[in-house]
Amino acid sequence: MQSKINVVIVDDQKMIRQGIIGLLEKQEHLTVVHEASNGLEIINWFQNKPADLKVDVVLMDMQMPEMDGWETTATLVRAYNDLKIIGLSSYDNGIFIDRLIQNGGRGYLLKDQEIQELVNAIEQVVAIGFYFSERVSIEKITKYVNSKQLVTTFDTSDLSEREKRIVQLICTEKTNQEIADELFISKKTVESHRERIKAKIKAKNMIGIAIYALKHKLIEFN
Repeated sequence: MQSKINVVIVDDQKMIRQGIIGLLEKQEHLTVVHEASNGLEIINWFQNKPADLKVDVVLMDMQMPEMDGWETTATLVRAYNDLKIIGLSSYDNGIFIDRLIQNGGRGYLLKDQEIQELVNAIEQVVAIGFYFSERVSIEKITKYVNSKQLVTTFDTSDLSEREKRIVQLICTEKTNQEIADELFISKKTVESHRERIKAKIKAKNMIGIAIYALKHKLIEFN
């Protein structure tokens, strides 16, 4: 059974905060322990929160008055360097993502995503240290890995040689059918391998698999 994950939400729009809280409360393993409306407010809360209250993930709005999400992220990470912060924004902007990662953020999601992707993001950030939507290119993720801006903590379970080969093919963005054709196996077998790989390394999407491959030198990008 999955252990409880404590979440904090920071967003200047009360309706958005309450909407996220309502959705997350339907997940038995997620608990929202605090909400705040701006950066200064959440920094003050962290400084005065009960010592025994552990925060696993912060969902951080990027555009806020008083102190924006980037500056707030940098301030919190300096004080609590193991804190996992996922940026939330209405803008699909590479510069925003770069700045968040440079300031210590662990993931970036658009506010129009489905709730399941938000849940996946929280789970994966706790499990392996990061999460990105598949809208973020593998080339950009490669830059983060090579610059050591991403520090991941993958499960130590080894993949079989067949699974490693499938990981390599997944990272070339081949479809399940194309992988099946290349390896002379069925599409259903590829699908089973893909799910087993994700379970082993606790990845939630293709980007998670790509990060694993980069960290373990199974693939390279120029």
